Amino acid sequence: MNKAKYYIGIDISSEYFTVSILTTKSMKTDSLENFENSINGFGKLLKEFQSQKIKASDCIACMEATGVYGEQLAYFLISEGFSVVIENPLKVKRAFDLSPKKTDKIDSKRIAEYALRFVDELKAWTPKSQIIEEIRVFLTQREQFSVQRISNINAKKALGKKFYSSEKAIQMYKEMIKKCEENIKNIDKEILSLIEKEPEYRQTIANITSIPGIGNMLAFNLLAVTNGFKEHMNSKELASYAGIVPLPFESGKSIRKKNTSSGIGPGKIRKLLFMASMTSRMHNKEMKEYFLRKVAEGKNKRLVLNNIGNKLLKIIIALARNRKSYIENFISINPVFLKNS
Repeated sequence: MNKAKYYIGIDISSEYFTVSILTTKSMKTDSLENFENSINGFGKLLKEFQSQKIKASDCIACMEATGVYGEQLAYFLISEGFSVVIENPLKVKRAFDLSPKKTDKIDSKRIAEYALRFVDELKAWTPKSQIIEEIRVFLTQREQFSVQRISNINAKKALGKKFYSSEKAIQMYKEMIKKCEENIKNIDKEILSLIEKEPEYRQTIANITSIPGIGNMLAFNLLAVTNGFKEHMNSKELASYAGIVPLPFESGKSIRKKNTSSGIGPGKIRKLLFMASMTSRMHNKEMKEYFLRKVAEGKNKRLVLNNIGNKLLKIIIALARNRKSYIENFISINPVFLKNS
């Protein structure tokens, strides 16, 4: 991002948010009073900027990713012409020395300073389309119903093994399980209905699910995470975000551990990618041969499946970017060889 005159650090919670303004001319940081995390509080913040003659075009507003707490404020600032950045809290924390001092003002000052120090690396946050946001809501809701369903199934199973059981209680569990399954089916229909409204999304989903082992749920989740395949369109970046990139663990000459994935990131995508890898290694000829070859070489089976997940992500991104469906045994040819032939 381009440098700005003012860096606005925002520490936000469910009830209120604290704002600090770092002015590059004086390199002084001023903290404002706490604002209510509501439309009323957003308006008061805007009036405060106006009173200090701070223009939206001269600012970069930075906040940490705190789920839904900062969403409305981010949309408000975007609508008022501010450049907004939403950063991983861990990245902000690692940029500063650890200190026992922690207040909302200190945190907002650090966020403002972080934005100034790393302005060249910041990426502007852009609002997602209404369809993508609705799909995200339905996916979250679907996951909740899936967890409830499994919990009820386990509880019913445990109850059935008790010496003294209750048919009425078991029937109640059956009804709850059935209701969860009905809700999941209805949610799937709603998501498909939303995708049907956008021809580009519909075609992209069709292209992705043409890959052996890739189902609708993985495609839907990737669609939501990438904002309709407009962000994270680098397979390595997406793999890192999903937490499936093998990372080295070394220190000096004595500490050497096997490369393992971080496990940081959306667990649902990791789970779906692992399931897709399992299916792909059975039904995709190329992946099956790769799996058997690597296992024969002594590689850990789970590591090989993780590698297959990375391979699948590369194919998914390629198909989404090129708007093509999957072609079995496809071989990519370097244009240099075509010129020399």
